[in-house]
Amino acid sequence: MKPDSQDKDKIDPGIEPEFTSWQIPDITQADPEQVSNLFGRRSIAKLNVEETQSYLPPTLAEIEAIREQAEQEGLEQGKDQGYKSGLESGRLEGLKQGHEEGTKQGLEQGYVEGLEQAKNLLEKFESILTQFEKPLELLDTEIEQELVALTIKLTRAVVGHEIKTHPEHILAALRQGVDSLPIKEQGVSIRLHPDDFLLVQELYSVNQLEKNQWQLESDPSLSAGDCIINSQRSSVDMRLEQRLTSVLETMSHHLSHLNQTHEQQAQALPSYNRSEISTKPIEDVDEPSSSEPEKPLPSEADNANSETGHSYDVQPSGQVDEQGTEDEQSP
Repeated sequence: MKPDSQDKDKIDPGIEPEFTSWQIPDITQADPEQVSNLFGRRSIAKLNVEETQSYLPPTLAEIEAIREQAEQEGLEQGKDQGYKSGLESGRLEGLKQGHEEGTKQGLEQGYVEGLEQAKNLLEKFESILTQFEKPLELLDTEIEQELVALTIKLTRAVVGHEIKTHPEHILAALRQGVDSLPIKEQGVSIRLHPDDFLLVQELYSVNQLEKNQWQLESDPSLSAGDCIINSQRSSVDMRLEQRLTSVLETMSHHLSHLNQTHEQQAQALPSYNRSEISTKPIEDVDEPSSSEPEKPLPSEADNANSETGHSYDVQPSGQVDEQGTEDEQSP
């Protein structure tokens, strides 16, 4: 039988316990691990454990308050975050829209201002061009005047030279004048320049003159190439000057129109240019020069054979203009 463990702890009264001496521990040593108790056992250091507070579970009201607080904080945080995000997005969108609108408005305003400046510049350029064009137009008119006047002068000079070098042209004028008479079979009186008178006498024999019933007369007052034909009832003036005037009538009218245009253009120029440009019109070349002697008017003998007083002016086409005298016009 095994001895009970409790019996070991019991002290037998008959046995004297052995005692050992116990020394006072040295308290100068700071190491608590070397400290032992009465029984020579080392004490285990107590851990400083903080006492934990006991918490009671939250109540329903506290949970509701916590929920409302969290909801309010989340709402405020979301609102703040949304405001900041919306503000930034709105700012960017506003900047973009403002930039586009500003660019569009700037383009439109720049276009309008540029167009206005272009119009002003165009008006200035047109004014400058007009100042250049008007003198050029005036110069063109002056050149045209000179050309027309020169053409008329050359025509007269060529005709005069042709009459002198080829006096037989008087025969064509003579035939044209005789053919212009309304009645062919009648005696006519033909007045010619002395040189033309001799030429006709050489070209036509006496028999031919009698057959044609032509009576030649020499008139020193007439110029070379002139011819005046008188019959019993009519008269034909075939003087060279009148024939040239009739031929050059269109050019003379054109020259007069150019003179008028030249004056108007000169008046339209600025005052500083007007004094530099001559406004004197081209002289009418139809008027005889002062160096040439004036031709006398037809004498009374020109119309002596005109019993009815009819006078005919022969045009270049051979037509005859009949003019009645005061004797026929009177009742």
